[in-house]
Amino acid sequence: MKNIQMINVVIQNTVTKKNIFSAAMCHQLFSNVWKKNAQITIRITNHKESKKLNGQYRNIHSATNVLSFLIDNQPSLIGDLVLCHDIVKKEAKMYKKKIKDHYMHLVLHGFLHLIGYDHMEKHEQKRMESLEIKILKKYKIDNPYLTI
Repeated sequence: MKNIQMINVVIQNTVTKKNIFSAAMCHQLFSNVWKKNAQITIRITNHKESKKLNGQYRNIHSATNVLSFLIDNQPSLIGDLVLCHDIVKKEAKMYKKKIKDHYMHLVLHGFLHLIGYDHMEKHEQKRMESLEIKILKKYKIDNPYLTI
Protein backbone atom coordinates (compact mmCIF):
# COMPACT_ATOMS: atom_id res chain seq x y z
CA MET A 1 0.00 0.00 0.00
CA LYS A 2 1.39 3.41 -1.01
CA ASN A 3 1.50 6.26 1.51
CA ILE A 4 -0.55 9.26 0.49
CA GLN A 5 1.13 12.62 0.95
CA MET A 6 -0.94 15.09 2.91
CA ILE A 7 0.09 18.72 3.12
CA ASN A 8 -2.57 20.58 5.03
CA VAL A 9 -2.38 24.37 4.66
CA VAL A 10 -4.46 26.75 6.77
CA ILE A 11 -4.52 30.45 5.96
CA GLN A 12 -5.31 33.00 8.67
CA ASN A 13 -5.84 36.39 7.07
CA THR A 14 -6.20 39.06 9.73
CA VAL A 15 -5.64 42.02 7.41
CA THR A 16 -7.20 41.84 3.96
CA LYS A 17 -10.77 41.06 3.02
CA LYS A 18 -9.90 39.32 -0.23
CA ASN A 19 -7.96 36.10 -0.59
CA ILE A 20 -4.80 36.84 -2.55
CA PHE A 21 -3.80 33.18 -2.73
CA SER A 22 -5.30 29.88 -1.67
CA ALA A 23 -4.31 26.93 0.48
CA ALA A 24 -4.54 24.73 -2.63
CA MET A 25 -1.99 26.91 -4.44
CA CYS A 26 0.38 26.67 -1.48
CA HIS A 27 -0.09 22.90 -1.33
CA GLN A 28 0.94 22.69 -4.99
CA LEU A 29 4.02 24.85 -4.40
CA PHE A 30 5.12 22.89 -1.35
CA SER A 31 4.57 19.55 -3.10
CA ASN A 32 7.41 20.42 -5.46
CA VAL A 33 9.92 20.01 -2.63
CA TRP A 34 8.15 18.09 0.14
CA LYS A 35 6.86 14.55 -0.29
CA LYS A 36 5.84 13.84 3.30
CA ASN A 37 2.98 14.91 5.56
CA ALA A 38 2.88 18.51 6.70
CA GLN A 39 0.68 20.92 8.60
CA ILE A 40 1.42 24.54 7.67
CA THR A 41 -0.37 27.62 8.98
CA ILE A 42 0.11 30.81 6.98
CA ARG A 43 -0.82 33.98 8.81
CA ILE A 44 -1.24 37.28 6.97
CA THR A 45 -0.68 40.03 9.47
CA ASN A 46 0.02 43.74 9.81
CA HIS A 47 3.19 45.73 10.47
CA LYS A 48 2.63 45.88 14.24
CA GLU A 49 2.25 42.10 14.69
CA SER A 50 5.18 41.34 12.38
CA LYS A 51 7.42 43.71 14.32
CA LYS A 52 6.34 42.17 17.63
CA LEU A 53 7.01 38.60 16.46
CA ASN A 54 10.33 39.52 14.83
CA GLY A 55 11.42 41.20 18.07
CA GLN A 56 10.23 38.37 20.28
CA TYR A 57 11.73 35.50 18.28
CA ARG A 58 14.68 37.02 16.41
CA ASN A 59 15.53 40.03 18.59
CA ILE A 60 15.13 42.25 15.52
CA HIS A 61 12.83 45.15 16.34
CA SER A 62 11.30 45.83 12.94
CA ALA A 63 8.67 44.21 10.77
CA THR A 64 9.73 41.84 7.99
CA ASN A 65 8.06 40.38 4.92
CA VAL A 66 8.08 36.71 6.03
CA LEU A 67 8.88 34.79 9.20
CA SER A 68 9.20 31.00 9.36
CA PHE A 69 8.60 29.05 12.54
CA LEU A 70 9.43 25.35 12.57
CA ILE A 71 7.37 23.70 15.28
CA ASP A 72 8.23 20.04 14.59
CA ASN A 73 9.65 17.98 11.77
CA GLN A 74 9.20 14.45 13.12
CA PRO A 75 7.28 12.43 12.06
CA SER A 76 5.71 15.12 9.89
CA LEU A 77 6.48 18.77 9.26
CA ILE A 78 4.58 21.30 11.34
CA GLY A 79 5.30 24.97 10.92
CA ASP A 80 3.99 28.50 10.68
CA LEU A 81 4.68 31.21 8.14
CA VAL A 82 3.84 34.81 9.02
CA LEU A 83 3.66 37.35 6.21
CA CYS A 84 3.33 41.07 6.79
CA HIS A 85 0.79 42.35 4.28
CA ASP A 86 1.98 45.96 4.62
CA ILE A 87 5.52 45.02 3.59
CA VAL A 88 4.53 42.50 0.91
CA LYS A 89 2.24 45.08 -0.71
CA LYS A 90 4.91 47.80 -0.55
CA GLU A 91 7.60 45.49 -2.00
CA ALA A 92 5.32 44.29 -4.80
CA LYS A 93 4.66 47.89 -5.82
CA MET A 94 8.32 48.87 -5.51
CA TYR A 95 9.52 45.89 -7.61
CA LYS A 96 6.60 46.21 -10.06
CA LYS A 97 5.33 42.70 -9.33
CA LYS A 98 1.84 41.31 -9.05
CA ILE A 99 1.06 41.08 -5.35
CA LYS A 100 -0.10 37.47 -5.77
CA ASP A 101 3.23 36.54 -7.39
CA HIS A 102 5.19 38.23 -4.62
CA TYR A 103 3.13 36.42 -1.97
CA MET A 104 3.70 33.09 -3.68
CA HIS A 105 7.45 33.72 -3.80
CA LEU A 106 7.58 34.62 -0.11
CA VAL A 107 5.39 31.66 0.88
CA LEU A 108 7.72 29.33 -1.01
CA HIS A 109 10.79 31.07 0.43
CA GLY A 110 9.44 30.70 3.96
CA PHE A 111 8.55 27.05 3.39
CA LEU A 112 12.05 26.32 2.12
CA HIS A 113 13.38 27.71 5.40
CA LEU A 114 11.09 25.30 7.28
CA ILE A 115 12.59 22.32 5.46
CA GLY A 116 16.17 23.40 6.06
CA TYR A 117 17.18 25.74 3.26
CA ASP A 118 19.06 28.90 4.14
CA HIS A 119 20.87 31.77 2.44
CA MET A 120 23.49 32.78 4.98
CA GLU A 121 26.38 31.55 2.80
CA LYS A 122 26.73 32.41 -0.90
CA HIS A 123 26.47 28.76 -2.04
CA GLU A 124 23.33 28.25 0.10
CA GLN A 125 21.81 31.42 -1.32
CA LYS A 126 22.46 30.30 -4.89
CA ARG A 127 20.98 26.85 -4.21
CA MET A 128 17.86 28.27 -2.55
CA GLU A 129 17.26 31.01 -5.14
CA SER A 130 17.76 28.57 -8.04
CA LEU A 131 15.14 26.25 -6.58
CA GLU A 132 12.70 29.11 -6.02
CA ILE A 133 13.13 30.33 -9.60
CA LYS A 134 12.64 26.82 -11.01
CA ILE A 135 9.47 26.15 -9.01
CA LEU A 136 7.91 29.58 -9.56
CA LYS A 137 8.49 29.26 -13.31
CA LYS A 138 6.13 26.24 -13.31
CA TYR A 139 3.40 28.65 -12.17
CA LYS A 140 4.29 31.35 -14.69
CA ILE A 141 5.83 33.57 -12.02
CA ASP A 142 8.88 35.49 -13.23
CA ASN A 143 12.26 35.18 -11.57
CA PRO A 144 11.72 37.18 -8.36
CA TYR A 145 15.41 38.12 -8.14
CA LEU A 146 15.59 39.98 -11.45
CA THR A 147 13.99 43.10 -9.97
CA ILE A 148 15.83 43.11 -6.66
